[in-house]
Amino acid sequence: MAKRIIRQLTTSNFDFPALVRSKTKKYVDKTDLLYELALDTEESQYFISRPRRFGKSLMLSTLQAMFEGRRDLFKGLAIYDKPWEGWKTPTPVYSFTMSKLNADSYDGLVVEMEKLVRSLFAKAHVRFPRKGTVPGKFDDFIAAAAAKSPAGKIVVLIDEYDEPVAGFLDNLQELNRVRKLLHDFYEKLKINSSSIRFLMMTGVTKLTKLSVFSGLTHLTDLSADKRFATLLGYTHSEIDGVLRENVEDLGRKLGLGFEPTRDKILEWFDGYRFSPQCEERVVNPVSLGKLFSPGGGEFKSYWETTGGSSLVFNRIKAVGKLPEDLEHVPADSMMLDVCDAETLPIEALLYQSGYLTIKEVVPPPRQTPEEEERNPKLATYVLGPPNLEIRASLKRGYISRVLGMKEGPFDTLVDRAKRQIRDGDIQTFLYESLYGLYASVPPDWRIANEAEAKRYFQLFTAMCGANPQPEVPSLLGYADAVIETPDNVYVFEFKYNKSSKAAMRQIRERGYADKWKGGKRPVTLIGINFNSKKRNIDIPAIEPLSRRTRRAGSST
Repeated sequence: MAKRIIRQLTTSNFDFPALVRSKTKKYVDKTDLLYELALDTEESQYFISRPRRFGKSLMLSTLQAMFEGRRDLFKGLAIYDKPWEGWKTPTPVYSFTMSKLNADSYDGLVVEMEKLVRSLFAKAHVRFPRKGTVPGKFDDFIAAAAAKSPAGKIVVLIDEYDEPVAGFLDNLQELNRVRKLLHDFYEKLKINSSSIRFLMMTGVTKLTKLSVFSGLTHLTDLSADKRFATLLGYTHSEIDGVLRENVEDLGRKLGLGFEPTRDKILEWFDGYRFSPQCEERVVNPVSLGKLFSPGGGEFKSYWETTGGSSLVFNRIKAVGKLPEDLEHVPADSMMLDVCDAETLPIEALLYQSGYLTIKEVVPPPRQTPEEEERNPKLATYVLGPPNLEIRASLKRGYISRVLGMKEGPFDTLVDRAKRQIRDGDIQTFLYESLYGLYASVPPDWRIANEAEAKRYFQLFTAMCGANPQPEVPSLLGYADAVIETPDNVYVFEFKYNKSSKAAMRQIRERGYADKWKGGKRPVTLIGINFNSKKRNIDIPAIEPLSRRTRRAGSST
């Protein structure tokens, strides 16, 4: 009896017709949501942002087949028996991606966009005008293509709208010219909106929204729309249903059952929440496809080779800092919607690029109508990395692109530090490993105050798997950090250009370690001073809590 072939998820071919005709690949049906999205004939001009490699191109290819009326491709899918307009009256579709416009100058981009518009004229079988600007020719194309359409309208699908901008972020003079060109180009979509039956633009970030989109105020932004929060990526019900056989097949290879394999998949690749009004989370589709593939089967970070963004790490390097605690980044809707290249907070860029996601939504405090009118409060979003894959990718990108170090030496340092923390060798960790980690910070990065020194400590110890708890409360204040292992508790206090002894004195006087007294695990107090002249830490002060108890006598 022939062995049954388990269809795999695609990781490279995002052409819908080829995918559904394939005998070895699997299409996870999203056509019920696409039908709902495309049904409105009056308000059907959209924008959606999602991280790289999240299925945006496949979505556009599916929409193209829908509007072209290629019903045979949809047999067995949710839309097949629905009264979709395309089955009776197909509409011409013009789909293109801006990611193929490779140019390192404004003039080069103009040439590439000219070629793009020329290809659109050729597809519409309309004569290409010799004179005029690129935006002007695009304007002519929309009008001419709609005039030739039996429906009097066309469909326009634009992938990676923001890609031309990314290459110019370090050159503000060229950037402003590029944004003006794209603004004038995309503005023609609004001017000709009556000739466009359906428009979808996709991108990774909203970096250009303020300038480029100022001429596209008619677009409906679906990026945080709860109705389409699961349009891209795989839901838990899809993991349990159409993808169950893939999970079971992986489990057999690993010697695990369905439930443990599923749980590990969710731990590594799940966690993306795209709407504050929808708690449902989705799994990264391409990373899951890589895991399921015949050459996969290993739980590791596929993100850096398939979807990692150099833009993110270039911006981290330019800003010269990271958020204070990547696991608990506070934000609000206004911060996450900032989209100007010069002012974009690193938190918003990390969120838009998929390195952070919404972990929790904290409602705003109650206000009287008068208070709300005077100073309305917004809900707070708590952001964090969605899963283990992204934590690994952040570490790898930080090491290689920001610190400029090779992974091997840095990993050796981190691995040694992990063992020291695990084995309770805190003195060697502090004197050697932590010192070496601070020494890896680039010389042009400023560590200008205590908060920034603590930020690196949090980052380094998190890389070592120590899961540091920041700002742990006591009766008289907050310990800067606490690290708990199965065998030990370490309580930290930081100073900047003072002394390690002063930090230790504060731990004692304010009773930062009192809550662990009488416990089974030994408690160690650690005072650390960052010396700005050395650009590193001084010799730390280390003291067991038991020693403090003997000194304090009955007062403890």
